[in-house]
Amino acid sequence: MKLKEIKFASMMLLCGLATVALPVSSSHAQQETTVDAPATTANRSITLEHDKVQTSAEHRYNSPAERANDDLLITEVKSSLAERGISDRYPVEVDCDHGTIQLSGVVASAEQARQAETIALNTKGVVGVKDKLTWR
Repeated sequence: MKLKEIKFASMMLLCGLATVALPVSSSHAQQETTVDAPATTANRSITLEHDKVQTSAEHRYNSPAERANDDLLITEVKSSLAERGISDRYPVEVDCDHGTIQLSGVVASAEQARQAETIALNTKGVVGVKDKLTWR
């Protein structure tokens, strides 16, 4: 699958989530009650050749739209890293919590780790970056 097709499919998925979630959110707003949203747990694992990355994170969102926004930022950052070849041969995990991107995994060099952080910071909507990348 080509990069543009992946981005389009991701965008369509996120748009579908947002449109399904909107009627549910508006019905909760009319009731004027406060309900804590359940935590979302993300467990991911990537293995490329001899390198492995495994992350686990718990996120609390006030609405499905907040989660969709984080998912969109993850997609944008991953796409940008792939376009520049930073994540081609190495496992790079991208996570997002309320606009803060977390990069973890392995890249080829310290320069690529700095580039990945800069790419994430320059993505529209990102408010911060936690760079936990290592290099060989």
